[in-house]
Amino acid sequence: MGELKIACAQLGPIDTNTYILMDDEIKEAVIIDPAGSAKELANYLNEGGYTLDCVMLTHGHHDHIGGLAGLRELYDSWNLRVYAAKPEQEVLMVADYNLSSMFGKGYTTHANMMLNDRDIFEVTSAHRCQVFYTPGHTLGGCCYYFKEEGWLFTGDTLFAGSIGRTDFPTGDYDTLIKSVNDIVMSFPDEVIVFPGHGPQTTIGQERKTNPFVKR
Repeated sequence: MGELKIACAQLGPIDTNTYILMDDEIKEAVIIDPAGSAKELANYLNEGGYTLDCVMLTHGHHDHIGGLAGLRELYDSWNLRVYAAKPEQEVLMVADYNLSSMFGKGYTTHANMMLNDRDIFEVTSAHRCQVFYTPGHTLGGCCYYFKEEGWLFTGDTLFAGSIGRTDFPTGDYDTLIKSVNDIVMSFPDEVIVFPGHGPQTTIGQERKTNPFVKR
């Protein structure tokens, strides 16, 4: 089993962080929140000789799923695993909830691998991660924790110095604050946070400086 490496690109209408996780030994890759052109993402993988094992969604907003339909067209849509927290299916399947209607073309989509809170699941043939429900930005927002690597992908739950908006459909401020403080801040200080927008940070840094973290 090789080590995972990360590539990050700011894609889509509002520079969403799309993460590609790759293992050079087994030549398998994972995409988290495909925001941009599916063809460009596929070309990147093909140039490196990687197969796409799965897609992981931190939540269902349009700016995080814009490339999903295209990926399903380029890869085997029946076998491509698309993971999301089980409650987020409702957001994915309602155009007003996933905000696609706000961008001028309402559409719906779905995940075919629905996760329960704290599920541990395979993302490649050699790597696993754990999902943590962190609702508040959306009904079924979640974070993905790679324990061996010390990585936490927080989507729009937690940013460097801030948190996600809660004024969109299914958002709730009190719920998000609870998710941040009770769930996200339970991870060790050294865990690296990869948010849905902006720069990476660490749990320790956010514990010290984020104004939304209780002290």
